[in-house]
Amino acid sequence: MLKWTLLFCLALLPIAAWAQTDRFDAAIEDWLQGDDETSLPALADLAAEGHTPARILLSQIEVKDRGPSPFRAALKPAEARALFRRDAGYGGFSQTWLSVASKAGDPLAQTLIATRLPRPVPGLIANLRRMGEVQATGDPIRAVALYGTASEKKVLAESDAMLDELRPYLIHHSGTQRERGEGIEALRHIAPFAAEMIDDDDTATREMGALLELGFGSDNVDLNNPWRGLGEDWVLTAPATRPLADLCRDSCAKDVTGCGFALLALSGGYYEVIRLDTPLESVITQERFLASPRARLMSLRRAALAKQPDRRGWLASYDALAEISTCTADLIAETRADYE
Repeated sequence: MLKWTLLFCLALLPIAAWAQTDRFDAAIEDWLQGDDETSLPALADLAAEGHTPARILLSQIEVKDRGPSPFRAALKPAEARALFRRDAGYGGFSQTWLSVASKAGDPLAQTLIATRLPRPVPGLIANLRRMGEVQATGDPIRAVALYGTASEKKVLAESDAMLDELRPYLIHHSGTQRERGEGIEALRHIAPFAAEMIDDDDTATREMGALLELGFGSDNVDLNNPWRGLGEDWVLTAPATRPLADLCRDSCAKDVTGCGFALLALSGGYYEVIRLDTPLESVITQERFLASPRARLMSLRRAALAKQPDRRGWLASYDALAEISTCTADLIAETRADYE
C-alpha cells in the first residue's frame, strides 16, 4: 500500500510543476499589463512555495521598478515586507528572496547580487551575458567606468560586452573629466553626424550637455537650445526609449516632440531614460518589456514622481512643464493625482 501511495505522489509532481509554470506565466503577463494588485501577490505566493524564478523576479521588481504603482506606493512597510520578502517569523529579519535563492546555491541569484556591489567584479559582465542578462550589465559597466583601472576600461571599450548606450559614460570617465562632460559625450553619441561640430566650450552645447546629464536637475533648461531638435528626434527613435515614444504618441499625438523632450528632462536626462530595463531578461525579454504597457506606465510614473534633490517638492511644476508641452503637463498632473 505504501508503495502505491508513493508512486501516486510522485505522479502528481509533474502536474504541480506545470500548474506553477502556468501561474508564473499568468503573473508575468498581469505584471506586464501593469496590474500589481494581481501579479505581485501571485509572485509572492509562488516564491513562498519555493519557485526560484518567481523569487528572483520578485526581488528584481522590488529594486528595479522605476515607477511604483499607486497600489505599491500605498503599502505599509509591514505589507511591503510581506509581499517582497521571506517571512522570518515573529521578530525575525526578513530576507530578500534573491538572498534566499543565492544561499540555496542558485547561480543566477548569486550573480545578480554581485551587480549591486559598488565596485568592479572580475568576470561579472561576461557571466551575466552568458546567463542571458545583458541589460543587467549596466551597473557593472558603470562600476568599471567609475572605479576600474585604465586597462580595465580599455578592455571593456573594445569588448562586444560593452552596452552601446553607455559608451559615452565610459568615454567620459576614461579621459579628462570636464564639467558636464557626461552630457556632452551623450550628445556626441546621439548625434554622431554632428560630432565634429560639438564644441565643449560653447555655451549652448554645455547647456544641452547639462540637460542630457541631469534633466530638470540642471541649472538651466533652455527651450530654444539649438540642440533641442536632436534630443527630441533621438527620444522618439532610439530603441532604448521606445516606452517614452510610445507613451507620447498614444497620449500626446498632437505634440509628440514636445512630450518627448519634456519626459527626457523630467526623467533625469539621457542616462536615466536609457536604463528602463526588464527586471529579469532571462524570463522577460527586453523587447517584450519595452513594448509592454508596464514600460509605458513606468516611464510616466517615474517622470511624474520625480522630486527635487531635497525631496520637498516636484522636480518640475505644472507651469514649467507646460512651457514645453501642455499635453505632457496635463498627463503628469493626472498621474500625480493618483497618488494623493
